Amino acid sequence: MEQNGFDKELFTSGDAANLLQQKIAELFGKEAALWFPTGTMAQAVAGRIYAEHAGHNTIQLHPTSHLLLHEADGYERAHSLQAEIYSDWTSTVSHEQLNPAAAGIFIELPQRHNGSLLPTWEELNAVKKKARECNLPLHMDGARIWACRDYYQNRSYAEIAEGFSSIYVSLYKDIGAIGGAVLIGDKDFIKEAEIWQHRLGGLMIEPWPMICDALRLLDTRLQQMPEFIQHAKAMVTALQDIPNLKISPNEPHTNMFHIDLPCSAENAEVARDKAATETGVWLGNRFWEYEGPNKCSLEITVGEKALALEIDAFKKAVTTMATAL
Repeated sequence: MEQNGFDKELFTSGDAANLLQQKIAELFGKEAALWFPTGTMAQAVAGRIYAEHAGHNTIQLHPTSHLLLHEADGYERAHSLQAEIYSDWTSTVSHEQLNPAAAGIFIELPQRHNGSLLPTWEELNAVKKKARECNLPLHMDGARIWACRDYYQNRSYAEIAEGFSSIYVSLYKDIGAIGGAVLIGDKDFIKEAEIWQHRLGGLMIEPWPMICDALRLLDTRLQQMPEFIQHAKAMVTALQDIPNLKISPNEPHTNMFHIDLPCSAENAEVARDKAATETGVWLGNRFWEYEGPNKCSLEITVGEKALALEIDAFKKAVTTMATAL
């Protein structure tokens, strides 16, 4: 039965899903792509596929990885994967850290929890070269890859993704769609991913609202991204003379940066509320508190709303918050 013209969109099999998947596969220079309801499911599927191919279950993860911090250990409890940690919290990946014996390595571009850091282009190529030499699959956690082109001298997404066996992208982070994710790779990889999507309950009966929303927003957000990044850089520049806080990184790599504060999240929330009351600017909903006691970070991501905020108003709110600590 036809429902509002979307009768063929059942189980991610219609024209809209095919268009989105083909569009994103081509954008990243890969053969195929598959829509998932969540990135958590998509990345778990990538890990399972590589573990099955390798015949063992060790995957390499950065300490800031979403799999370690935000998925209730699902990689281990639900998928029997084991994590080998590489690098440290404040650093990006190095080719020297790759373990040829691992089933695969997950590399987040950019790394959210240290302020959206990216490895240099030279180091990223060194990682790709070593992975190719030792036949180690590279998986990109590209939830926020949409903001990386500026840092890499405006290279295409396909050039950035070259050498990665698979890529996951979010359709709501930075793009702003109501949900959804896409897993990208060669045709054989995506065929395997389709089986696991089914097994894990990822075949939503009518996912078309999320898929069509992503198609509606994708090109617009990618066109806006350079302006978002430049505004983030201007915001950081305005904060340089404020005592009692640190910006990570001090020159943003993307449209995101962190304001690091020397206090607990609870105390930071009190200071943020004071700043909101006095300036009318709400700086953020939560403070990350992963690195240790009396350390927390406020994440600032520039999209349409932050772009509309005057730099002076932003600086005044941050100054008020810092002074209240």
